[in-house]
Amino acid sequence: MIADEPTGLYIEVAVLRDLAGLLGGIPGLVEDLEDAVTGRARLGAVNTRLSGRTSDQPLPFSVGAAKVRDHLHATLVSWVRLVCEQRALDYTGSTSTAGLASWLRGNLIAFGMTEGVESAPADIRAAVAAAERVVCPPRQEFTIDAEAVAAARRARLNVSGIVTLARELGEPFRTVTVRRIQTLRDAGKVEPVPGPWAPDWPEQFLVGEVLDAHLAYPMRRRKSTV
Repeated sequence: MIADEPTGLYIEVAVLRDLAGLLGGIPGLVEDLEDAVTGRARLGAVNTRLSGRTSDQPLPFSVGAAKVRDHLHATLVSWVRLVCEQRALDYTGSTSTAGLASWLRGNLIAFGMTEGVESAPADIRAAVAAAERVVCPPRQEFTIDAEAVAAARRARLNVSGIVTLARELGEPFRTVTVRRIQTLRDAGKVEPVPGPWAPDWPEQFLVGEVLDAHLAYPMRRRKSTV
């Protein structure tokens, strides 16, 4: 995009090239960000209203994602305005965030020759990084109380007791449910502790075996039906 190195640049050519790549990725990022704002999944359109509720039910909406989206848009607007004012250019692109990014990418030389744009690359990169954190949040690290888990592992409880205990242990054991334990049993990952039990007593499991199986045996993700 930048064949020769023009003179009078306030931004180095190498930085402009990096900025071109950054701007080129904004249209796709904006689509993902809009999905995060409205709660849509990229794998398919969703029903924006939940079934069985009144027509005035509010639509899903993420205030945090909306703020990040609006900040990215405002950041691009401010730099486009500066370029147009100082270079005496008429803005002819779309007023959307993607349109602003495309216009800046197509006018990189004028952008680089505009006084006061030295901080633009860092400013735009920060806004893009904030949007990327919304679209692809960092992986959550779980903190497990080792002593509590060690004590729980030795217990023998029925299914309901294990589910209650798992909730108290916190992540990643909160997803241990009655159905989850049944799934693990059906898959041969856990077995009840041998009796003898009274006929009306519920089966008991060694908690440690259930917790280990829960972590080792992947949960099946539900497929979207929309």
